[in-house]
Amino acid sequence: MYRDDRESILLTLFGASPKTRLLDLFIDNPLFEFTRNEMMEALGMAKVTLYSTLPDLEAGGVIKETRKIGKASLYRLNGDSMVVKNLECLIRSYAVALGGVNGVEEATAGFVELGKQERS
Repeated sequence: MYRDDRESILLTLFGASPKTRLLDLFIDNPLFEFTRNEMMEALGMAKVTLYSTLPDLEAGGVIKETRKIGKASLYRLNGDSMVVKNLECLIRSYAVALGGVNGVEEATAGFVELGKQERS
């Protein structure tokens, strides 16, 4: 699902800190919900790191808890967040600056899907 050698625009711009990697996972998969265990597995992140990082993104409104299954909470990218919308614009702008249509399509594939869902 998520590769260690990933070179997304978000990681290029802001580095590969745990918070940025977690945000990148959600941006790359805007329609999916993840449990904490799925996030740790996808990112190869330690439990302590995830549990200290996740609340910051949730408090900032970037991700949101969507539901619970038993004791497990599921989280998803918050497409209504201005932060997420501004990140989308930043990623698109940077992709255009880097080199045209292919870069934009590749860099914003998840956002395109999110936009289609919001219009439905």
